[in-house]
Amino acid sequence: MGSIDTNINTPFAYHELTIPQYHSALIHRRTTCVATVTAYITQISQCNSTLKAILNVNPNALHEAYQKDQELVPYADNNDKDNPEPTLRPLHGVPIILKDTYTTAFLPTTSGVQALRTLTTDTSCTVVQRLLDNGAIILAKANLHEFSLEGITLSSLGGQTLNPYDLTRTPGGSSGGTAVALAANMGLVGCGGDTMNSLRSPASACAVVGFRPTRGQVSRRGIVPVTETQDVAGPMARTVGDVRILFEAMTGEDTGDPATLNPLRYQSPSYIPASKIKLGILKDYFSNGATTESLTIDQTIYDALSRLRSNSPFIDLVDIPYMPDWNVLHLRAKADTQAYEFRTVLDAFLNSQTVTTPHRSLASIAASGQYSPQALTAVFNQTLQGGEFTPTSSEYCSRLERIESLKISVKRCFEEHELTALVYPHQRQLVASVGCTAQPGRNGILAALTGRPAICFPAGFSPETTSAPLGIPIGIELMGQPWKDRELLDLAQEFESVLAARKPPVLDLNEPYT
Repeated sequence: MGSIDTNINTPFAYHELTIPQYHSALIHRRTTCVATVTAYITQISQCNSTLKAILNVNPNALHEAYQKDQELVPYADNNDKDNPEPTLRPLHGVPIILKDTYTTAFLPTTSGVQALRTLTTDTSCTVVQRLLDNGAIILAKANLHEFSLEGITLSSLGGQTLNPYDLTRTPGGSSGGTAVALAANMGLVGCGGDTMNSLRSPASACAVVGFRPTRGQVSRRGIVPVTETQDVAGPMARTVGDVRILFEAMTGEDTGDPATLNPLRYQSPSYIPASKIKLGILKDYFSNGATTESLTIDQTIYDALSRLRSNSPFIDLVDIPYMPDWNVLHLRAKADTQAYEFRTVLDAFLNSQTVTTPHRSLASIAASGQYSPQALTAVFNQTLQGGEFTPTSSEYCSRLERIESLKISVKRCFEEHELTALVYPHQRQLVASVGCTAQPGRNGILAALTGRPAICFPAGFSPETTSAPLGIPIGIELMGQPWKDRELLDLAQEFESVLAARKPPVLDLNEPYT
């Protein structure tokens, strides 16, 4: 029987690695799980003191990588022609970065909050267990915007995460630590969460892919919540292909999350032939050249659509007329449920039997003072006020009614125009500078409220500047039909191959950042 040499001497390129490339390299002994995990830990040690993307590295990651290598020992003798190549589990040895809202029995789960730095759980959340069952290695837990309540990735526990493309800017959020870690090649793939924009905003800002699945595709049990109505968990990666692999491992029914028990999950795929691809350009979600910056974003997205159209004459583009009820500011003011649900769902999580923490309520955390006032939005104070901001208030009921009306309106638009997907820039403004308290101009709320799948992937970059040698990443977003997540991924993967817009950041690892 052969053996696995965990010290690979032949150079292997870990930067921009994909899961299929990694598995091929494992099978053909060009790398090992130990060598790969070591490379990512080295990258974290070199970059993280500046970028502040990672909160905790799993101290058992290398041991777990060694165990994964041992699983391949029976296949290590290349001289035995009768010895078949191994069939690897989908995530065998894949080092994954988790947003630090995913509970893990082997690491604390903090939501970026100083008061929760010692929070532990007896079990891991459903998604983490599924990842482990598929062969994954949890490499690290990532920084996030505190409580997942904004989009600049600032927390009392992890500080301000910086954008690797421009250290004077934030990385979007709230899953900004995961996006930065992937952009800077600190891990292979990652998981984030999305209540309003939180998977897609940092994907747009960091030139990676963020996928918000249909609400109910992925279990949320054991993930630190913000709302019941809007929360989803989803995959992040540098390519749509890797997002797809991770999504397939994450998805599935869970009796602990009733949203996943929807029978529509099992509807037959209705793959749309190329001759039927019809994209609705949601022009109201463009800035229409209001500023030089927004003009750059608009032009980048229109240029991307022009390239897609030129590459395939089967793509039909149609302008969607003004829809006043879809206005982002209107939806934030009249339909967002965060302030009405946050306290209730968080208190329930803190009081669950598997959680150990000195704080059993949001009020207790507030009283401790161990949080970042700079990171918190009005939602934090509003939900603590109670009164109007409760799930029993008339305004909350009105918001739920508006959400249902919005779902009907979007469904009607898709049917009338025979749309495959809507398309728009995820952000109408470039990602915010460090010191800003919020990220304006994000368009993710439409998918968040309707529960539809949406994916953001790189479309291009703004012009280069002194602080941004490649420019600032600009993301294009597609929103599709409920429960047709795989069809949307097909479309995004085809578009990604045409645009080929991702570029890794320029990181000088030999010099300290200033």
